[in-house]
Amino acid sequence: MELKKSNCKKFTVSENQPKTVLVYVTQLMSRGGIESHILEFISELSEEGVIIDLLVPNFQMNLDLEHKLKKSCRRLVLNRTTSRSLYNHLWLIKALLRTRDTNYDALYTNGQGSSIYICSKLSKYTKWVHHHHTAGDLADQRTWGTYYVKALKCSDTLIACSKTNARAMSSSLNRAVDSIPCFSRDLGPCSVRTKEEEGYHIHLGYFGRLIKEKGIELISKMSLDKDCEHIRFHIWGADPQYSEIYFEDFPNLDYHGAFSGVVELKRAVCALDAFILLSTHPEGLPISLLEVMSAGLPWLATNRGGIPDIAQNKDETVVIPFDLNYSGYKAAVLNFVENLQRGKANRQEQLNLYASKFSAAVIRKSWYSCFFNL
Repeated sequence: MELKKSNCKKFTVSENQPKTVLVYVTQLMSRGGIESHILEFISELSEEGVIIDLLVPNFQMNLDLEHKLKKSCRRLVLNRTTSRSLYNHLWLIKALLRTRDTNYDALYTNGQGSSIYICSKLSKYTKWVHHHHTAGDLADQRTWGTYYVKALKCSDTLIACSKTNARAMSSSLNRAVDSIPCFSRDLGPCSVRTKEEEGYHIHLGYFGRLIKEKGIELISKMSLDKDCEHIRFHIWGADPQYSEIYFEDFPNLDYHGAFSGVVELKRAVCALDAFILLSTHPEGLPISLLEVMSAGLPWLATNRGGIPDIAQNKDETVVIPFDLNYSGYKAAVLNFVENLQRGKANRQEQLNLYASKFSAAVIRKSWYSCFFNL
């Protein structure tokens, strides 16, 4: 067990004592959308004066990100062992029992699995808020185990990432489900690339997890298609399955590896004409789309989870079916690129929507009210 404390600044909320929240996340990998959300979530609540203890039974972040968490949390309880052994189960029970020295104002749980329900039984809190961050549709529901369903039904407040996801879950669980988007990084507007800068190519890119369900192989195949020669494809991310060696077979696709930090992220986004997410994964509301929205970048994505909720119009934010064949995907991308070349995209609409509904100030207020009934 790894038990670490940091010198978290303690503020008071109004004239009351500082609020306390136990954050329980089933896993934090080296990178990913939920990992980004949790980092911002903890940082933003800490800035509001909330005292946070973080417990993660499968923690795979690097030391730099761990240090960032230490700055915002009073206590970190982390387990880096990945095997599903009896030791890990005992570790979790022991770690949860050690949180019982505090009666938290709120318990925030994130992730899936039976441990969510166990956490609710072994910790002390006034209000339990569970955050479900995938689609909540029928395909997603088939992955829910018995004790996870109990957690979904028993939590005091159940939060989905979008209104579409909330409706799907509410219908299945026969209970109220609210929606609050995840935190995302506000990149600020990127300048529109001119034809002189673009040269012969339109630049389309993807960043995020490199798994087949995110359309990596589809993008790779399109990059070899003669009909797509006027498009230059870009991918950022890191995974052994799709290493630098894999991308050597695709000369019209630039693989950039993983980026580090918001500066490199903005540099990547501003190098593109548009973002594409050809996902069959049960997306909640992809943070990558929120981040490109914050820069005003046009995007094309599949109809998964809450993605249609943030589509603005058919030219700048395009939503297509997720079960097309290759020809269908290619036709959609080519039509999207044609509209980009005609200059149809209006970036300001995305910037306005992000500022009004997805900025850190708006999301922070929503989560704070959710936890403390304010």
